[in-house]
Amino acid sequence: MKKYFHKPCLACLAALSALALTGCHSHNESAHSADGHSEEVHAEGEAEKEADAHGHDANEIVFEPEQAAEAGVAVDTLRPGSFAEVVAVTGQVLPAQGSEATVTATMAGIVTLTNATLTDGAAVASGQALFSISARQMADGNPAAAAAAELEAARQDYERAKKLAADQLIAARELETARQRFETATATAQSLGNAKQTRSVAAPIGGYVKNVLVRSGDYVSAGQPLATVTQSRRLQLRAEVPERHYNILPRVESANFRLASGGNRTVYSLASLGGSLVSCGRAVDTDDFFVPVVFEFDNVGDIVPGSFAEVYLLGSPREGVLSLPVSALTEEQGLHFVYVRTSRHTYRKTEVQTGITDGARVEITHGLKAGDVVVTKGAIQVKLAASSSVVPEGHSH
Repeated sequence: MKKYFHKPCLACLAALSALALTGCHSHNESAHSADGHSEEVHAEGEAEKEADAHGHDANEIVFEPEQAAEAGVAVDTLRPGSFAEVVAVTGQVLPAQGSEATVTATMAGIVTLTNATLTDGAAVASGQALFSISARQMADGNPAAAAAAELEAARQDYERAKKLAADQLIAARELETARQRFETATATAQSLGNAKQTRSVAAPIGGYVKNVLVRSGDYVSAGQPLATVTQSRRLQLRAEVPERHYNILPRVESANFRLASGGNRTVYSLASLGGSLVSCGRAVDTDDFFVPVVFEFDNVGDIVPGSFAEVYLLGSPREGVLSLPVSALTEEQGLHFVYVRTSRHTYRKTEVQTGITDGARVEITHGLKAGDVVVTKGAIQVKLAASSSVVPEGHSH
């Protein structure tokens, strides 16, 4: 018996091949799509986990309350307030009138310091002997004694001339000559004092020795300055105002100042030092074109007369001004920034534009609004926390 095998249809084979290829391609696309979706979901999940772990965005600075307290960070809520018009000028701290006295020699001679510890800054009492002057070693003798002898001789001649003139035995011209000699001798003797060969010179007021102008063994003449004594309880601040700011002078009420040299960068307020306006110039000095404005205030103990200062003249107040302490600002490449607290443990670095400053506070013209909580003390510490590679505890990146 014969078996017959039929040949397969070519059309059928082509259809089966196409179906198989389509099935494989669909399977591969489905697998690839499933893998990509899985990776995307995984990435989104990681981002959400990271955001949940930190609780803040990348622009915020994390500084925990405990760290802020330890670093001395202080904040304040920004509110509109009063801010005076300001003119920044230069000036100098001077002793007040009557608070300094010059010790002068009362006769010519060789001076000696009564105390070897008499140096600049030494405390002295009113009437305390500071120097002694001796005429014993002078080649021409004691000038005071010579003046006293001349006075006595002139007095006797004048008395005798008056008697002779009364009897008309001498002319009136001779009497007048005798009188002039007597008056001249009297004035000379009074200027030199009595005829003692050694005389002490005392401090006219109590206070501190500002400077000693002579040394033991120096020769001094009558009236020569020997030392300066200052009380330094009241001082003057003399501001030199350029003539272009003359129009503000009628409105000047007070001033702030900061010493221009040394490590003391404290800003002093005349209002807190019992200060007051003493005088205001009405004309410009023809030599330097500046108008002087003088204030007087109590010395707080660390202000040295003669120091130069940066002076901020305060005029009429302006209301509704946003301002911050100067310590709130940091500077980077000429731009100013502050740090705004956005939550209990986060801060945001914010660029601001500033206006005028009175030395202690500065006007904020752009970048902040009323109600912002701004770091006013310890801004540098917050800045360091932002750039530090050490991440605070509980926040790992």
